Amino acid sequence: MPRSPSAVCSAPNCLRLALPGASRCAEHKAQREEERAAYLQKAHKDYNARRPKTDSFYWTNRWKRKSEEYRASHPVCEECDRLGLVVESAMVDHIIPYRERPDLGLVDSNLRALCWQCHNRIGKKVREKDCGVAERATPSVPFRLSAPR
Repeated sequence: MPRSPSAVCSAPNCLRLALPGASRCAEHKAQREEERAAYLQKAHKDYNARRPKTDSFYWTNRWKRKSEEYRASHPVCEECDRLGLVVESAMVDHIIPYRERPDLGLVDSNLRALCWQCHNRIGKKVREKDCGVAERATPSVPFRLSAPR
């Protein structure tokens, strides 16, 4: 299949040809990647500075060990399993948020293994509840996150 001709670099005032399949020449592509890396580093630093102090619990060795042990014994997402799906768990979530009950942070009965989709869906409901928008609830109509295996 014939290739399309190379375009001019999209960087301002650059008349070099862009790399095949890219919009910038080699020099400006490398410069753009450096700028992006610096931006992401600053964004992560700003985000972490705004996080509540209670979130530091998630970086402790006790939590990391507990999370690994819990996922090893619960390899399937508990929400998906409840809906009849088999999806690998990706993380451990607190049923009662750690911010509300730090004493239940390492108690098995307050933990559940979830996939990222379920965690984000449940977490969104919790954030909405904190803002007074919605209640924390499970979906009334089950939906498929992925095809059953």
